[in-house]
Amino acid sequence: MNDARLVGGSVLCAFLLAGIVTVVTGSPALLGGTPIGIAIYLTVGVALPQYLLSRRRGSALRLGLASLTAAGAAFVLIAGVATGSPNAAWDIGLVGILFVVVLGTSIGADIRAFRDGYRSAAGE
Repeated sequence: MNDARLVGGSVLCAFLLAGIVTVVTGSPALLGGTPIGIAIYLTVGVALPQYLLSRRRGSALRLGLASLTAAGAAFVLIAGVATGSPNAAWDIGLVGILFVVVLGTSIGADIRAFRDGYRSAAGE
């Protein structure tokens, strides 16, 4: 399977699953406005494709990103349960999720570029 299809399919599954949760619970999970919605997007939309890509390519960096994202999803769910309900509306939403994804991707790219530069300088 193509990497772009894998990532796109995972994001589509995340939207579909969040939509189902929104219909069933009547909460704004589709917008990422609840702990359960945030956890769905982080787990299905980010962690799952990164894990599968890390297995395919043998990339420790992608595996680390998947692990951190899954841990973040678990933390959000625990915080949601601790503060009342995982279906209670939060103000974070998709903007917070996208910030985490963009920040994680840019940090990963910086680390990869540093490693590549270090290896090329050490090999000379």
